[in-house]
Amino acid sequence: MLELLVSLTVLLIVAAITLAALNSTQRLYTSQQTQSDMHAGLRGAFELMTQEIGQAGALTSDVKTLTPTIHAGALAQSVPISSTAGIFIGEKLTVDTGGSQEIVAVTDIGSNQISAIFTKDHSGGALVVARGVFPQGVLSSSTSTSLKLFGDINADGSLVYVQYDCDTTGGTLTRSITTIAPGVTTRNASQTLLTNLIANPSGTPCFQYASAVSASGYTFIPSVGISLTVQTSQRDPQTGAFVTMTKSFSNLSSRNILAGLTLAQATPAVTNRLQATPPGLPLGP
Repeated sequence: MLELLVSLTVLLIVAAITLAALNSTQRLYTSQQTQSDMHAGLRGAFELMTQEIGQAGALTSDVKTLTPTIHAGALAQSVPISSTAGIFIGEKLTVDTGGSQEIVAVTDIGSNQISAIFTKDHSGGALVVARGVFPQGVLSSSTSTSLKLFGDINADGSLVYVQYDCDTTGGTLTRSITTIAPGVTTRNASQTLLTNLIANPSGTPCFQYASAVSASGYTFIPSVGISLTVQTSQRDPQTGAFVTMTKSFSNLSSRNILAGLTLAQATPAVTNRLQATPPGLPLGP
């Protein structure tokens, strides 16, 4: 009986030690998994924002054609075109090639038709292509909590408006993306990218912007900085405290905007490659 009691005591001690070690390992795993999830969420959001900021200001360059023969005139003409996808009022289009080439500004858009003043004759089937960049690819109406940009963001021939909203009160980072088209005045519903967002240390804004540069009548925002802080929804099992994680990127630039700035500051300035901001941007809620 004594030997049995001793054996049971030893077994209980070993079991207690094993359970304590297991519990400690479980707490450590949970803590590491939570931090890994936080890091993965921040990394995913930053990768998306970095890619889209880099593409801001990109112009669709799909080649289209004029359907009929066009004769030069002093007044705007409404002419059929193979497609109006991606075309907006105010856009500069390069029409035709060689000695017949000219740049026209779109004054109106209809059903597979555009209006513009053509100063040269063009045969049916003349090529039409948009060239250049958008100086305001990152809109100057962006704020410390709302990043607004547009362009051929996905390099798929479609102009889109993208808005990121950082709400540290509601604890979310959201993103909406809307195709830019005539008559579209409201942006699509936002999707949540991050939850448990909190204010950054020292009150650092979510979005910061380099000083705007004006050149040749255009305004450029050369770079964007981003700083985001997230916090766990539950206390860390190891420390008993909430865990926070901050990630920051500075000087995120769009190659399109920087290229446009170079054109605007050239001597002489090359403004026929600088496109106007499509009407109606930024889009409303």
